[in-house]
Amino acid sequence: MANTRISQVSFARGEFCPPLYMRTDLEQYSIGLKTLKNGFVHQEGCVSNRNGLEYVGQVKDSTKKVRLIPFTFNTEQTYIIEAGDKYFRFIQDGGYIIVDNADAWVTGTSYVAGNFVQENSKTYYCLESHTAGTFSDDLEAEKWIEQDIYEIITPYAADDLQRLKFAQSADILTITHLDYAPKELIRYDHDNWVLSDILFQPSITAPTSLTAAWTGGTGNMRTYTYLVTAVDADTLEESARSNEASVQGHREAYWTTSEYITLSWAAVTGATEYNVYRSVNGIFGYVGTSTTTSFTDDNIEPDLKETAPIQKNPFANNNNPSCCAYYQQRKIYANTVDNPQTLYASQTATSNNFNCSRPLIATDAVDVPLADREVNEIMHLIPFKDLIALTSNSEYKINGADGKFEANPMPVATVQSSYGSSHVQPVVSGSMVLFVEAGGAVIRELGYDYLSDSYDGDELSLYASHLFEGKEIIYIAYAKAPYRIVYVVFNDGSLATLTYNKKQKLCGWGRWETQGTFESVAVIREGKEDVAYFVVKRKLNGQDVKCVERTKTRIINNARTAFLLDCGLSAHFDTPVTTVSGLDHLKNTEVVALADGGVITDLKVSNDGTLTISKETTDLVVGLPYEFEFETLGVEGDNTHGLLKQINTVTVNILKSREDFFVIGNEGHETQLARSIESINDSGYLYSGKKTATPLNTPVDRASIHIKQKYPLPLTISAVSAIVNMEDISDGHQ
Repeated sequence: MANTRISQVSFARGEFCPPLYMRTDLEQYSIGLKTLKNGFVHQEGCVSNRNGLEYVGQVKDSTKKVRLIPFTFNTEQTYIIEAGDKYFRFIQDGGYIIVDNADAWVTGTSYVAGNFVQENSKTYYCLESHTAGTFSDDLEAEKWIEQDIYEIITPYAADDLQRLKFAQSADILTITHLDYAPKELIRYDHDNWVLSDILFQPSITAPTSLTAAWTGGTGNMRTYTYLVTAVDADTLEESARSNEASVQGHREAYWTTSEYITLSWAAVTGATEYNVYRSVNGIFGYVGTSTTTSFTDDNIEPDLKETAPIQKNPFANNNNPSCCAYYQQRKIYANTVDNPQTLYASQTATSNNFNCSRPLIATDAVDVPLADREVNEIMHLIPFKDLIALTSNSEYKINGADGKFEANPMPVATVQSSYGSSHVQPVVSGSMVLFVEAGGAVIRELGYDYLSDSYDGDELSLYASHLFEGKEIIYIAYAKAPYRIVYVVFNDGSLATLTYNKKQKLCGWGRWETQGTFESVAVIREGKEDVAYFVVKRKLNGQDVKCVERTKTRIINNARTAFLLDCGLSAHFDTPVTTVSGLDHLKNTEVVALADGGVITDLKVSNDGTLTISKETTDLVVGLPYEFEFETLGVEGDNTHGLLKQINTVTVNILKSREDFFVIGNEGHETQLARSIESINDSGYLYSGKKTATPLNTPVDRASIHIKQKYPLPLTISAVSAIVNMEDISDGHQ
């Protein structure tokens, strides 16, 4: 079979694990790859080299564990929280939030306005130029401002950060952990954040100083006991009970029309009205409502179907919950120290009011135990059409028969599947939840199926199991726009990516590598794109440091501004330069630069953070290089297993790319493709079309199309084809 052309026009399945390399019987074989390193799959099926990572800053303490937590008020106000050992720092739009200290002062010889100066491990900004001398508090303090990264103190130790779980509503992020009392992180302003304990009680205080007085005759007397609650003017939330007040009065049968009991109490700030209750055999039934601070009971029969709220705090005495969620206007906590299989739902339209009444009414707080053969922790709560509870052994849907989550009748919990979940917080993509199975080495989807009227899903990591083997997933995050990428961080510092779209049956895996290891990931929206932030441990300037870095856009329309380097920075200069400063984090480090679309290698940042390049440039990107690698599975036709294959010609269809990438022969020989005339004449030009190469190959049993991009230049591959000569082994080739 001489000169057979074999093509592949989609790579939607991404990288395959080795046991599948010969499985040409699989439908997905034709859209899989042997290698996808430092690239990602597009929803359309093509692949690109990955985003570069922009340097944001160094974490506070590189010797301890750090994780990133997203905070999203809306699509325009988003933050990343650097959570470290007993502190939080805050990042917005790629920079740490900075606060000023006008009382700062430094000593020195001469300083220039606009300069930053390091003194006593702090950074100062010079407001006015100053020559030799000493700055004093009284004389020159106003000329300097101390610049500090804003942070707050937290109770969370570094080793406990991975188990923190959170749920957000507007400016309030609720944080839970079994070893810590639940807390709320509240944003009051850009640089004003407060971490506070949660008070599990109504938002409005109870009335005080309740008194009761009888007006009427004596004889045939009994004791009447009352209490009052306040109703919040804004939320209509009812307070806890007031003090009880008792008074002697006629038995009900002996009351006359001129006899009554008068109740009085102190006003409550923010109350719009007050509810009055009277005791019947110890149960306080509703008597009436007053818009003032008094009420007259002229023998009103208490309604025992509406009773006074019973104060309840299910998390008292360190019975801390480990997860929470918002669902149908309720805040729901689960998996407490004492009751790992029980979830606790607040009253309707409240967050932290767990009061109930007797008998229960629909809007009361409610406890829902998940009865199972084993005691399995509730790991996560996911609000969908139903409330989904992921436990360490099973997956439940929880709701009322009519789809309403109410206290009476109580919700019903029904097992949907029995895979079990780890502690890693899941992500939601459309109508699907992606979670890590118990054991930490498998990712699974879970979604509602109309045909079976239940929740189920597939294992997503099966075809790329080699990326998970012997590892434990510690964090996952999901970037919806523009590429629908799930980032998976492992305990060994490696990173896998999954392009996922359930409706399009898209599940394409790749892996990212860098000069260091990945330790955490979180995603927030910035502008029109979702941006992934990473904690990356690197060896820089001879020291182990942990950097916060974020993905730069992969939508590239000009090669001059392509940001495809790690731990990098970029700049545009109005006047061409050959020396740049501000690269302090890369001191004494070998780097690569993209200068006006031209790649410059063998560079090293000096000890003072400056870099000199060999040509004047206006658009510059500097950082650590990484290599994109793409390799197909073995090129096979019908019944070609066992035949020797020799690839003679490779054709690569590319989109908006630079053409000077490399085609690799099967013995490591490299063929770099030439740039077009348009690209040579225009350093920002991006080529779309086909490029052909003749790699140096010898006949082998498993031939493949192997491509690399070693430089920080965009490359998107939409299709590949090869002209292959196939021969039987008996022809003498080995």
